[in-house]
Amino acid sequence: MKSPILFIMLLCSCYNFAQQQTTMSTINDQIEIINSYMESDIFFLDPEEFLSQAADHGAELKGYYEHGRLKKIVRKVGMPTTMEVTVFYFWNDQLIHVVYMQQSYPNTKNDLGQTIKDYDNPITKYNAKYYFNNGKVVKKDIKGTPIKDMKLTREFVRYSTRMKKLLDNKYMNKHTYEMLQGRWENLIMPGEDVLFQETIKISFREGRYFKKQKVKINDGIMYCSSPKDKYVYKYKIHSLSYTDLMLEDLQNPSADLFMYKKVTE
Repeated sequence: MKSPILFIMLLCSCYNFAQQQTTMSTINDQIEIINSYMESDIFFLDPEEFLSQAADHGAELKGYYEHGRLKKIVRKVGMPTTMEVTVFYFWNDQLIHVVYMQQSYPNTKNDLGQTIKDYDNPITKYNAKYYFNNGKVVKKDIKGTPIKDMKLTREFVRYSTRMKKLLDNKYMNKHTYEMLQGRWENLIMPGEDVLFQETIKISFREGRYFKKQKVKINDGIMYCSSPKDKYVYKYKIHSLSYTDLMLEDLQNPSADLFMYKKVTE
């Protein structure tokens, strides 16, 4: 009785191995195609959009689009002793590959002969590669040792999904965000101007800084929020051009429309 069972187990093992090889071959082909793109549309997230606190040595997150779809995210965060780099690859809107690196800052000498950290040329100490199929890891390749006191990141699927939504929103509303950039003069209430910088809205009251909010646009509605407010303000974009902006306050629909004129230098 054991021989047939062992034979079936062997067949299943061979089938699973062959299936994994096919899956890995497909993923590697997709990675190669993504890396070959030379003229991707690149969109950025502000550090405030993907970090809970400011980075010590800078941070950036870029999304690369080809044929109307996100293909790659490159995230870099400069911590006090380490540069953390994560690269996410997507195929048909699904995560297929992640490269996660921890890099240390080597010592160098400045012009005075003093020993300082070289933040421009970090050295990779830990390199982990994960391959995904249907949201699950099918293979991983890890080299090196994690840097001491550095927390390893493993929530790649959940995190990449959240960042993809933010980037896709920017991509789908790119013309609206583009036209919003700059300072706008409030024609109804002078002194209560607004300044749009990427997806950040800075409000002024009586000509002075008042507050800063994150902006998200969906279906012609502008959503403005900040951790301090704990409330999402909504405004309907009635009209928008490179020179004029008209908003309806959805918190108070009976109020007059906000009318703005672009400030040009």
